[in-house]
Amino acid sequence: MLEFNLFLIDYWFFSVPLFLSILLWFRAESGRGGNRVDCTQLTILANKKSACLVDVRPKSEFEIGAIAGSTNIPFDELDARHDELLKFKDKPIILICGMGRNAGLSGEKLQKHGYEETHILKGGIATWQQEGLPLVKI
Repeated sequence: MLEFNLFLIDYWFFSVPLFLSILLWFRAESGRGGNRVDCTQLTILANKKSACLVDVRPKSEFEIGAIAGSTNIPFDELDARHDELLKFKDKPIILICGMGRNAGLSGEKLQKHGYEETHILKGGIATWQQEGLPLVKI
């Protein structure tokens, strides 16, 4: 570990741009597709603002267990089926996937179609389960 630290110090002109690039990449990825919300914020948005919950996992995963009230539009079908969400265009849309990655990409797709208020569940359905919150079988 000491050698690695010495390398970083000796070659600071390589280290600084590398760390800045990683930091900027992480920041860009974390904001992709909409605001990140935790399970509590998801519940508040769903109850107080009538947010639409869209689960972008494959149908087979959705049927095993999903958040109550969520609609399944798999990531691969989102471009073709985004018009199903037109009635929610003025409301928050919360995107849910397995671990958070596809939800961010789905948020970008929806934003291109004019949906302005998109949110992503941090950590996806895995976080929901870790917090001991209920899933319903479809």
